[in-house]
Amino acid sequence: MIQVTEEALTKLEELLSSQGSEHSAIRVAVMGGGSKGPGLGLIVDEAGPEDVGYDVEGVALVIDRGLLEYCRSVTIDFTIGEEGKCGGASGSGFLIETENPVNF
Repeated sequence: MIQVTEEALTKLEELLSSQGSEHSAIRVAVMGGGSKGPGLGLIVDEAGPEDVGYDVEGVALVIDRGLLEYCRSVTIDFTIGEEGKCGGASGSGFLIETENPVNF
């Protein structure tokens, strides 16, 4: 199951409209790790045959079936950091939490 907060939903809608593709979805995917190792991230992508799809108030979300089974549940939120740092809101971005942490 994927849950999305209102704040995240607004930002996901903005992300999809900036890409200009009506048929795209937001994919929850494993991203290469930095100092903390791999984690989950979001990319604009098309749904594939091994994906589970969700429609959250008109925003299409997809996740690989195996990844969803591993994570059990996924919650997507958006946080706004402090204004004025690094020329904008430092620390702003999507937060993705799972029932079973991703640490492969």
